[in-house]
Amino acid sequence: MSRHIKAARLLAVTAAAAAITALSGCSTIREYYEYYLGGIDENAREPTGFEDVAEAKPEPDRLKVPAGLETPPKDPTMVTPLITPDAARYPVGDDLDIRAPVAPLRSDLGVHSQWSHGEAFVWFERGREHGVETEDDAWRLLGRVLKRMNIGVGKASPDSYTLTTAIAQYNEFGSRYNAADMGEGIIRYNQVYRIRVGRSQNGDLGIATALIGSMTLLPISGKNIEDELNLIEQERFAMGFSNSFIHELDRAAAEQEQGQSGFAVTLGRDHNGRECIVADARYDDTWKALRGMLPKFNWNVTEYSLSKGSIKFEADDQDAEVFHSQGVDSFALEEDDYMLRLGEENGKSVITFYDGDEKALPAATVDRIYSGFSQALSRELTELGAAIAAPEQN
Repeated sequence: MSRHIKAARLLAVTAAAAAITALSGCSTIREYYEYYLGGIDENAREPTGFEDVAEAKPEPDRLKVPAGLETPPKDPTMVTPLITPDAARYPVGDDLDIRAPVAPLRSDLGVHSQWSHGEAFVWFERGREHGVETEDDAWRLLGRVLKRMNIGVGKASPDSYTLTTAIAQYNEFGSRYNAADMGEGIIRYNQVYRIRVGRSQNGDLGIATALIGSMTLLPISGKNIEDELNLIEQERFAMGFSNSFIHELDRAAAEQEQGQSGFAVTLGRDHNGRECIVADARYDDTWKALRGMLPKFNWNVTEYSLSKGSIKFEADDQDAEVFHSQGVDSFALEEDDYMLRLGEENGKSVITFYDGDEKALPAATVDRIYSGFSQALSRELTELGAAIAAPEQN
């Protein structure tokens, strides 16, 4: 496309954007820009949007040798090959990818991940606590991960322990795209993964994941745009997906530990049949735990009502770093007003979520909240129980 045509389109897009600014906002304008001019606004990929590195420019070598300086002795074995300026070019400014990498994980259960030859591997060390000893064990783990991530199966060959996922939407790091990603205007990807279970040459059991199809979509309109993934991006996606197997094993171990400590937190139904979160704890203890827990995750409490068992709060910007620092999964709630009601059934605490209009949140939303919320609440209950038990031991 010539510069004249692009310039003409830019003028048309600018005029159209000015007319709809009051209605649609900056995200829509950016999408028109990307769709009509082609390519992605790289600024949308920045974690914060305020990175000084985006303004960096290459500079000439400033080293100057003073006149009359003796030529130092040379060692011919240390001669470096001649590199032309073109060969030494590297990305700077907006061309530099500053997104955080997806690092390999290692679990205390004896599981670790690794990137090798275009696939992300999860290896299960022998005789450890992960409980995955056979191909059938690994295949069942794969099924649990797909169910938790709500990913369908495109094609499966159980006899050869290979599977291709159905198309699903993911964010930049191989995790399922959610409402929080949509609220932040993060680019989404329709992707397909190939997963196989097998053993290495030395007999170690593993699960291999490879990204075999990807389509880049604008976050709001869902329009497809040109975007060929490079090798680093392909590794990021596959490693992010692969690490989900380790997260699932760690989560199962934590839930088992919660059950042993008497503070298991599970999904259930309240007396009205709504999807809810059930804590194996007394009403009073759960109430105290919630009051101490919510502010830690930028949930600004606006009203407490002990008589109604309700807490109204504002879910602030869901910064992933807040949850990472607390050691739990993201609650994945859009920035908005919400309310939760606490009840008691059969000696357990029942927590039901509502929106700002006091309408119960859909089951799919509660399922998404559950992972991180249950981890945080169980830990808060455990700490509260320890604080209560301490005086009795003295």
